[in-house]
Order: sequence, then structure tokens, then C-alpha cells
Amino acid sequence: MAHATVHIFELSIPIFVVVWLLEFNTTPAIIGLTVTVGYGLFGLGSLPSGILADHVSSKKLILLCLFGMAASFYMLSISSSLITIALALFLWGSAASIYHPTGLSLISRKAESIGTVYAYHGIAGNIGTAFGPIATILLLSSFDWRHVAAILATFSLFVAILSSQLKIEDTFSGPLDLKNLVSSDTIQQTSHNIKSLLAGVFLLIFVLVVSYGFYYRSILTFLPVVLSLLQVDPISLIGFSFASSDYFYAGILIVGALGQYVAGKISDHFKPEFPLLIGYSALALLALLFLPAVQSGVIIFALLGVALGFFLFYIQPLQATLIGLHTPEKTRGLSFGITFTGVYGIGAIGAAVAGVILTYFSPLVLFTTLAVVMLFASSLIYTIKKSKYPDLIS
Repeated sequence: MAHATVHIFELSIPIFVVVWLLEFNTTPAIIGLTVTVGYGLFGLGSLPSGILADHVSSKKLILLCLFGMAASFYMLSISSSLITIALALFLWGSAASIYHPTGLSLISRKAESIGTVYAYHGIAGNIGTAFGPIATILLLSSFDWRHVAAILATFSLFVAILSSQLKIEDTFSGPLDLKNLVSSDTIQQTSHNIKSLLAGVFLLIFVLVVSYGFYYRSILTFLPVVLSLLQVDPISLIGFSFASSDYFYAGILIVGALGQYVAGKISDHFKPEFPLLIGYSALALLALLFLPAVQSGVIIFALLGVALGFFLFYIQPLQATLIGLHTPEKTRGLSFGITFTGVYGIGAIGAAVAGVILTYFSPLVLFTTLAVVMLFASSLIYTIKKSKYPDLIS
């Protein structure tokens, strides 16, 4: 429930981006910087959240995430400028950053068939990523964007209240000892753990996930804008008229659930490096084929969308499994915290870079850049596969 809610919020933002471009009469570069504030905190907050996930009740942290996201979108609903929007997104990113290190470390400690559980967990996230933009699109057809933000905030509040009634097998059940958490010994131990992690193959994994995060954030933030620039014809469905950006965007997110499931099953039976090499290479090729596919008719365009949605999310369970295989259990929260700092924090630069490219260059330059980034990721996973770097588990 929490994973779906996080991504409902995350993927509603790009739909709002199209509205904000018109309402505030600004450029993709400015909007890209505005949303990077929130998306950046979504990732950068993962490191302290990961540290907390090794010491604090997972249920308490997830509830804090849900209530915080509700508060942030209530603030967004009363925003009247890009500055207040940036502040609301700052609060959203801070709250949302709690989830992934907490949820994934809990799974890695408790689950038996970890790949399959990551897959189901990922599918729940994909339900959110698909439902977020679809719900936002439908609500915007009847309400002002500020009212839509308030509706989404109320949904998160409802999920938080409902989740508070659930009993889960938690990792930590004792009271939070803040004095111990910020003690010099704990800080020194955390610093030592970070240095130990980054001294081995995990450093290469970190660079790898940053590359994926850059691609992911660039694609998902500005894909609706790119498609509107390309002026692909809209369609009508159940009485509503949807721009190409809307139905294509929602469609690739729905297909992503299949990619999550397939990758999860693969990671239960095979080492993740080679399947990841296939995934990164596929994303590079799809970026290069995107613009030609747009000009090749609806069928080719739809097939590319299916492939893009599949591989964009196929990567995620495999990366999570790779991290679990190369990190010790006692620092699993910290490991995922560092990872999601890379994916959603540093990777959030992708939104700003994509906005600048679309403002001063063209979609062709953007998709070529994304292809180069994924080719770099392909070479990096090949290096990891062939390397003899120290494995912390062994």
C-alpha cells in the first residue's frame, strides 16, 4: 500500500508539470529545476532514512512517510507560485525518501524468495505509477490542479490511517533511542560502514544505479512534454479526450508491472549481472529508436512503448537483488539508503538536464544523451560481472 502511494505521488508530478508550464508561462528548464528540488530530496533523504531503517521500527517510519506526503500535497494545494511549489515538493521529497530504504531492507531481512517478493513489491509500485498519472489526468478534467493535489493528499492520509491498523512482523520493536543514534560511537560506526561498502564492488554498483536514475528521471519527468512537442494526435476514450502524452505515459507504466514480475523471477534463479546487461542495452537502443518510432505510425510507436515500459522497470528488482548479494545484512538499510540517494537523489539531475536540453536543443539531443548514459551502464555492469572486486558477503 505504501509503495503504491509513494509512486502515485511521484508520477502525478509530471502531469502537473504540463499544467505549470502553461499557468506560470515558464520554460522546461525552470520547471525542471523546480521539480528537481523535490525529486532530489526523494533520493538524498534516502541516506539518513537508510541509517534510521537499521535502528527504528519499519512501521513507524512508513507511517511517517505517508503522513508527511499528505502534508506536502496539502501545502501544494494552496501554492500560488513556483517558489511555494518548490517548497511543497521539498517536503514531499523529504517524506517520500523514507520509504524505499525502509521497505526494501525489511524485505531483504524477512523474505525467503527475495527476488519474487521484490517483484510483487515492485508490481505494487507499478500500480501506483500507473494509477498516479491516470487518476491525475481524470481529476484534472473536472477540477483545478490545486484541488487535485488536495484529493491526492487526502488519499495518502487515508492509507496512513488504514496502515496504522495493520500488524506486521517488524525488524525493530523497541523504543527509539535518539541519544544512542546520534552518539559519537554510532556516528563513527556508520562512517566506517559507509567506507567499507564503498571500498568494494558496491562502489561500482552505486555508479551504476546513478546512471539508471538519470535515465529514469529524465524519461518519466519530460516524456509527456516531449510527446506534446511532437504533436502526436490525441485519442478519445470513455468520453474523455487524452493527449498522446497522457495515454502513452500511463501505458508504459502499466506494462512496467510485467517487467518487474519477469525480472523478479529471473533473479530467483540466475545471477543478476547478465540480465541487467540485457536491460541496460535494451534501454539504450530504445532511446535511439524513440523518435524514428514516433514517425513510423501508431503500431510501431505502441510496440516501442511496450518495450520501454517493460525494460524501464525490469531493471529495478535485478538492481535490488544485486545490492542484496553484495552487502552484509546488518547494514542493509544503510546500503539501500546509499543506493536510493544515487537513484533518486543524484539521478534527479536528469530532470534538470532534460529540461535544459529541451529548452535549448531538441528531443533528438535528449534521447541521444540517454542512450549514451545506458551504454555506459552496460559497460559498467560488464565490468562488475568480470571483476574480482572484494565481495563483502564472502
